[in-house]
Amino acid sequence: VQRTIAKQIQMVRQVGKGRYGEVWMGKWRGEKVAVKVFFTTEEASWFRETEIYQTVLMRHENILGFIAADIKGTGSWTQLYLITDYHENGSLYDFLKCTMLDNRALLKLAYSAACGLCHLHTEIYGTQGKPAIAHRDLKSKNILIKKNGTCCIADLGLAVKFN
Repeated sequence: VQRTIAKQIQMVRQVGKGRYGEVWMGKWRGEKVAVKVFFTTEEASWFRETEIYQTVLMRHENILGFIAADIKGTGSWTQLYLITDYHENGSLYDFLKCTMLDNRALLKLAYSAACGLCHLHTEIYGTQGKPAIAHRDLKSKNILIKKNGTCCIADLGLAVKFN
C-alpha cells in the first residue's frame, strides 16, 4: 500500500457505482486514472483486490493495470482507494449496447478477454512464480474496453489464489 498517492489525485467525476463503493475518473501526474473508492464496510474486498493486483507476474496487457492502493483518513472516516489505469470506453456491457462492430472487432474483443482470463488462470512456476487465480465474478460489466479495441479484465474483489 502506497500511503501518499491519494493526496496527489484530483477527483474529476464519478463514472460508476457498485456494491463495494464508487469509481471515479481522476487526474494523477497529468494522466487520467480510475479511482475505486471502497465503502469502509468493504475493507476485506479492498484488501483482497489489492493483494491480487500486487501478486508477482500479475501484469498483463489484458488485465487492468494496477497503479497503487492507498488509505485516506479524513478525520472521522476513512477512504480506501484502488488506483488503476483509466479506460474511457468503459465496460464491455456498455460498449456493446451502443457500438456496432464487425466480426473482426468482435473476435479481437473475445480473443483479448480470453487471453486475460488465461493469464489469471495460469500458474507460473519458480521462485518468482504466480499462483493460478480464479476471478469468481467475470461478466461483461467487469471487462473494460481499451483504446486499441482490446479488452482487459477488471474488478478482482472476489478473486482468490489457488495455493
